Amino acid sequence: MRLWARTLFTGGATAVVAIWLAGCASGMSKEECAAADWGTIGYEDGLHGLPPDRIGAHRVACAKHQIAPSLAAYTEGRESGLREYCQPKNGFRVGVAGGRYANVCSGSSETAFVNGYQYGRQIHAARVELRNARAQLNSAEDALANTEAAMSNATAELVSPKVPGDRRAWLATELVRLTQERGRLIERIGQLKLEAQELAVNVQQLERQSPYPL
Repeated sequence: MRLWARTLFTGGATAVVAIWLAGCASGMSKEECAAADWGTIGYEDGLHGLPPDRIGAHRVACAKHQIAPSLAAYTEGRESGLREYCQPKNGFRVGVAGGRYANVCSGSSETAFVNGYQYGRQIHAARVELRNARAQLNSAEDALANTEAAMSNATAELVSPKVPGDRRAWLATELVRLTQERGRLIERIGQLKLEAQELAVNVQQLERQSPYPL
């Protein structure tokens, strides 16, 4: 499915939204095409915010079985579904979930929808950033534990009287490297903890200020 970005101007704010250029392929069988309630199919497509060219995917699928969709029934159903989809609260939910907006709303409903969508996307992006920071922190803490374990093993081997001279020299050099790596990781962990704390506060603030319950 191919996408492109379109800039929308709403209430003085600029929103970049993802637009579906081509609808997902319709996998309707011959039996489904023959028994299709095109009004209901249109309603479901509208309710999920699918673009108007979605009917084209249904048409292609059913053309294989010499069956043509009812465009009038589909359009009427889709418009009904869009009236439910294009609500600001739903825009917010779509944004929070990280969903895409296919530019299907119009007029004042689009302005309200996109405003809700934008705020939801802010929360989604903030949560993703926080998750990434925590994942990096966990990774750094695991690396520190491994480094300290390697230091402990190297130290234990170094004090053993049976270790050959060349091996002892290598262990001494390796301990210097591991000590430096440990210091770097401790510093990195401190930075990541601070970053994660700041990001968590940002997420909490956005959620508290949310115009809709989460």
